[in-house]
Amino acid sequence: MHLEGMSGRIIKPYLVAMALLFAVSFFSGTSVSTSFGRQMSEVFQEVVGGYQGLAGGALFFNILVTNVMATIFVLVSGVIGGIVPVFAVGSNGFGLGVLFRQAAETSGYSAAALKILPYGVFEIPALLVAASYGVWLGGIAVRKWRGKEDTLLRFPLEHAFRRYFAVVFPLLVLGAGAETAFILRAAIAG
Repeated sequence: MHLEGMSGRIIKPYLVAMALLFAVSFFSGTSVSTSFGRQMSEVFQEVVGGYQGLAGGALFFNILVTNVMATIFVLVSGVIGGIVPVFAVGSNGFGLGVLFRQAAETSGYSAAALKILPYGVFEIPALLVAASYGVWLGGIAVRKWRGKEDTLLRFPLEHAFRRYFAVVFPLLVLGAGAETAFILRAAIAG
């Protein structure tokens, strides 16, 4: 199976589907009740609170490792029929939508957009690409389980990891840098 020349064509329909799922989930999250939004915001603050007190390099490394582990899990777990990547994209979209609405209610839409910018520019695209490859792998695994695919799963998995380190990992490095700067700036301002 020769996958290298086809990498863009292989993933494009999955990427479009994951982006649509994310968008629908995000807008669904913006429509939840204010009380639910507050609860979700408190949970998010607790998670972010775990980063408080970390110096720049330690904060960057912590964010990067967390995001790398999460996206690799999303990619690899795709072999279980693509369920985990779909859930990861949907829940991230919904959660970010809830947080966006919560931030917009307290500080306006422009400030809310700036708060989610580090995630939207680098981390969400990285998640979408990793999830797309996860769903693609899930489709191959399902076809293999049904006896309709004779390709060893190792080859598509190797291809997905090559693309991961060419596309997803650099996005995560940039995202960790942006998120670190954002958190440190917020700590100084607050």
